[in-house]
Amino acid sequence: MELEGNTKFNEYEEKIRNHQVNGHNYQQDKLHQKKESDAQFLIAQNPLIMRNLLIIIDITRSSKIGDFKPSRLAVALQFLPAFIEQFLECNPLSQIGIAVAEEYRCKTILDFTSSSVNIKQYLSTIHSINEAGFSMAACLQTALHVFSTTQLHAQSSILVVTTSTYSDDKLDLNEWSEKCKSAAIQINVISFTGSINQLIKITQATDGQYLCPLNEFQFSQEIQKFVSPQESKNHMIITQLVKIGFPQKLIVSQPTLCQCHLEIVYNFYKCPVCYSKVCSPPLLCPICSTWIVLPHQILRSDGSNTLGVFEITNDGLDHVCSGCLEPTTVIHSTCERCKNFFCLDCDILIHSKFKVCPGCA
Repeated sequence: MELEGNTKFNEYEEKIRNHQVNGHNYQQDKLHQKKESDAQFLIAQNPLIMRNLLIIIDITRSSKIGDFKPSRLAVALQFLPAFIEQFLECNPLSQIGIAVAEEYRCKTILDFTSSSVNIKQYLSTIHSINEAGFSMAACLQTALHVFSTTQLHAQSSILVVTTSTYSDDKLDLNEWSEKCKSAAIQINVISFTGSINQLIKITQATDGQYLCPLNEFQFSQEIQKFVSPQESKNHMIITQLVKIGFPQKLIVSQPTLCQCHLEIVYNFYKCPVCYSKVCSPPLLCPICSTWIVLPHQILRSDGSNTLGVFEITNDGLDHVCSGCLEPTTVIHSTCERCKNFFCLDCDILIHSKFKVCPGCA
């Protein structure tokens, strides 16, 4: 993927250099946008996979330290929302849970959900406390309990954002790390305080990553490495049938209670099996345990590569865009499969949102 992406980007740079003349500023901007759009599209080309990611945030006293401006915790909370948006965009069948590590313990504040709105809402309630005592063993204990209720066919991983210089454990850290390894849970750590040997060993044992950003910008770059699934030798492949239901979306004028979060909603989805009211697919129906997904989420997660990167062409001829049916500019894109022409605006929209070529469909 990296080689293909670099080849495409070199071609884009050459196209941009060849059109750096007066009157081509619009084409230059669109070419740059297409380059960024295709880069995100190539990152999102994962096989059909369901992921459950538990993000654990260290909120002990060390999270207030100001070596990262304005503080370590503030930097984490600043860049986590953008990461969550991209994670759910690139992994439509995946879910994220949030937990916080405080005085020698770890507690879950949000169960697994695919609603970025709910996740951001709970992130905004997190704040530092005046107590020390970060315990990695307590984090692993909580993670094992959380993942015990998830599906075996989904990939389980933990992302610990720690601000402490050591792990002060009341429990046996090695014991709980072995349990995570046996349960095929991948452990990843982003540390604001440099290398911690005992945590590095845990991440290596579970085929995870241990990253140490040096500044705020590097943190925003390092966290993007967890958008795509990490290769894991320890991941157990469970082959089983999964009961999937396609729900019906309803909008009502009277408030109703959703069964998944027990919150008042006006827009909800109806489970096709038990007719319970749920929100934000994909999710597991809390009543009948049906995996509720939307058709476009499965289509966007399809690893058969039905959509490829469009080639930029400049044949000097006038064409009609197969997307918006408007005349294309001098520079346009061509689908290698159906050979249809698209303007750069439609090209960017197809690869960033629809994930399906209109001509091939």
